[in-house]
Amino acid sequence: MDWIRFAKSGKDLTGLRGRLLEVTPDELQRHNRREDCWTCIRGMVYNVTPYMDYHPGGEEELMKAAGIDGTDLFDQVHRWVNYESMLKECLVGRMATKPAAASWHLAS
Repeated sequence: MDWIRFAKSGKDLTGLRGRLLEVTPDELQRHNRREDCWTCIRGMVYNVTPYMDYHPGGEEELMKAAGIDGTDLFDQVHRWVNYESMLKECLVGRMATKPAAASWHLAS
C-alpha cells in the first residue's frame, strides 16, 4: 500500500516530465545502477529506481534486471502480477524496434 500511495503522489517517477521515449538497447543499458535503474518488460521500459525501496524481494532482485530486458526474470517469479498498473507512473516508453534492413535488388 505504501507504494500505491507513493506512486499516486503526483511526483515525476520517470524523471522525464511526462515525455515518453523510444528507448534503444544502448540507452536501456546505460540505466543499470541503483540510483538510475531502468528495465524492460514485454517491450515497455520502466524506471524502477523509485520502486527499489518498495519491492518485496528487495533491491537485489530488481537489480538483476537493471539495464536489460527483464521479461524472463519477471515471468519466473511473478507472471501473475499486474505490473502495468503497478508501474504505470514509472513508464519511460517503448523499446525501439530495429528499422527493417534495406532490400537491395541487382538488375539482371
